[in-house]
Amino acid sequence: MRATSPSLLLLTIAALFTPLICALPHHTPWPSAIRSYYLAAYSRLSHLPTNTLAALSPTNCNIASPTMPSIPNLPPVSPGLSLYHVAVGRGTQNYTCDPSTPDLAPVAAGANATLYNTTCMSCIAPLALGKLPSSALLMPTPGEGKQLFPAQAFVSGHHYFTDATPTFNLHTETHNFGIQFGAVLNKVPVPDSQQQVGKDGSKAVAWLKLSSKDAEGGLERDMSPVKEVYRVNTAGGSPPKTCEGMPGKFEVEYAAEYWFWG
Repeated sequence: MRATSPSLLLLTIAALFTPLICALPHHTPWPSAIRSYYLAAYSRLSHLPTNTLAALSPTNCNIASPTMPSIPNLPPVSPGLSLYHVAVGRGTQNYTCDPSTPDLAPVAAGANATLYNTTCMSCIAPLALGKLPSSALLMPTPGEGKQLFPAQAFVSGHHYFTDATPTFNLHTETHNFGIQFGAVLNKVPVPDSQQQVGKDGSKAVAWLKLSSKDAEGGLERDMSPVKEVYRVNTAGGSPPKTCEGMPGKFEVEYAAEYWFWG
């Protein structure tokens, strides 16, 4: 049998944390065959500390307990909000360049990412969750014909831009956690101590706090209770400093944790 890579183990471990007993309406039963696969991967995580392995029991999933990573210079979660969902996003940050001005910096042009449900992982293995974005970058970019299997079994939804509006669509064929349109309230550079460089050498994109906004331009808003979204523990995604040698449009692979509060 082919050995399971550390990056695949970290991705498959996340799937353990969507158990039937998790105290959220955002988790659905899985076929026994899928559960068996994840449990088999879990049994091979000998490189993790003993106390972490002990915490990985589905019975320990208590959504009231997770603590979001410390985020210097970003405002805290607004009073009265509670955790709604946690996901790891894996995809691309998109940019444009004007070939006539190669000395200028690339211009951000949105993002496109698949979101993977790590809600329970956030409360019972936060240290492992923090390593997941950089490990996810070692896997193929999600997309048609190249699914991030077996992680595809626990897709939360997708992140993209509707015109210039960050959109988090947590509606799939198997569940509907709502659609949320966001606006960036604050952004901070990634602390040097938490920098996760992409496989192409790109630095991590900024950490963000976004607030919910009403749909614009005739968009139909799904009734999502999400009020705030944090993008933290980013890996890769930053463009080169200038447009020299770059095409008019290009993508930079990235991954990040997204914490949804409502």
